[in-house]
Amino acid sequence: MSSYERTDKTAQKRARILRWGILGAVLAFITAATYVHVHFSNAGRPVGVDALCPFGGIETLFTLISGAGFIEKVAASAVVLLIGTIVLALVYRRSFCGQICPLGTLQGLFGSLGGRFMRKRPTVPRGIDRFARFLKYGILAFFAVWSWQAAELVMRPYDPWVAFTHITSSELLAEFAVGAGILALSLAGSLIYERFFCKYLCPMGAFLGLFSKLSWFSIKRDADACIDCGACDKACPMNIKVSTAEKITASECISCNECVNSCPAAGALEVSAPSGKAFSAAKMTGVVVAVLAVIVAVSTVAGAFTWTMPSLKDAVEGAGHSEGYTETGSSSSSFDTTLIKGYMSMAEIADASGIPAERFTEKYGVPAADLGKPMKEIKDQYGFLPDDVKVWVEQELAK
Repeated sequence: MSSYERTDKTAQKRARILRWGILGAVLAFITAATYVHVHFSNAGRPVGVDALCPFGGIETLFTLISGAGFIEKVAASAVVLLIGTIVLALVYRRSFCGQICPLGTLQGLFGSLGGRFMRKRPTVPRGIDRFARFLKYGILAFFAVWSWQAAELVMRPYDPWVAFTHITSSELLAEFAVGAGILALSLAGSLIYERFFCKYLCPMGAFLGLFSKLSWFSIKRDADACIDCGACDKACPMNIKVSTAEKITASECISCNECVNSCPAAGALEVSAPSGKAFSAAKMTGVVVAVLAVIVAVSTVAGAFTWTMPSLKDAVEGAGHSEGYTETGSSSSSFDTTLIKGYMSMAEIADASGIPAERFTEKYGVPAADLGKPMKEIKDQYGFLPDDVKVWVEQELAK
C-alpha cells in the first residue's frame, strides 16, 4: 500500500458531475432560447445570441465610452455579462471559460469523444504551439479596433457560436458561412487537440486572460505532497505543465479544476486563497455560478438585463412614436421604420404601424396564413427583401 494519503475520489467525482451539469444546463438553455428566437417572431420570445454573449460588450465598449450608445444588435445584457466575466476573472481566473461558456462545453464534449478513440493524443510542436496561442490576442485587437471604427457588430459573421445558434436557420450559409466553417474547424480540431478554439482563436479568452493574473483564487501545488505521477498534466485540456509549477499563473488556465479532480495525492493540488486557505473544486464551481447569478439577477431587477424581445409596437411607443397610418394618411415621422427588422413579421409591422394587413398581401402577395412568419424566412418564397418593406411602409405612411 502506498504511503501517501489518497484524495477523496468520491468528492472529485461529485465536483466533475456538478461542473458538467452546469455546463450542460447553460448550453441547453442558450441553445433552446436562441432556437426559439430564430424561428419565431412573436413578441415575448427569448432574446437572441447577441444579447447573451459577453463579447458584444467588448465590441460596443468604445462606442459607449464615446457617448454614441450601443452599436446595433448589442443589448445592455451583453455589457452586463462582460462585467460579470471580468468579475469572475478577478475572483477565479478564466473560470467563465472552464465553468460556464457553452462553446467551451461543445469543445469539451468533442474532446471527450476524441479521447475515447485515441489512446494517446498528438501534440502540437512546442514552437508552433507557443506562437499559435498568441493568435487569439491578435484576433481580439483586430475585432475590437474594427468594431470601434465601424460602430457595428463586425465579428458576427465570423463567430462560431453565432453560427451554432443559427445552425437550423436558412441564414446559416448565407450570412454565417465563415463562422460555420470556423465552428467545424474548432470542433474537428477539438477531437484531436482539446479546446482547439480556446487555445488558438478565442478573443474572449484572450481578453479574460489579461485579467487572470489579478485573480484572488488560484491553483497551488504542494511539492511535498506531490507524488510526480503526471495525472494533472494529462487531465489539463489546455496542456499546461501543472506538475512542475508551485502556482498556476498561466493565462491559459481556464479554471476547469480537471487537474485538481484528477490528482490522487491529498493536498498536492488545491484551489487556494492568498491566505493559504484551501477550497474544494465543487465549492469553487458554486462560487463562480453564484457570483455570475447575483450580477445577472441584480441587473435584471434594475432593468439592465432583458430576457425577452419587445414587440415592434412596444419599441415604437418606447421611442416616443404613435401609430402613424390613417385612411387619409399621416406624417412618416410618427413611425420610425429603422425599428423594423428581418426577424419581424408583416403582421407585427401592420399592428405597430396601423397599416391594414391586407395592404401587405396586396403589395407582396403574402397570404394571411404567412403574414405572421418572420420576413427573413419567407422573403425568398415571395420575392422581397425586408429593406424593401421598410421603404414601402415609409411611403405608405407618407402618402
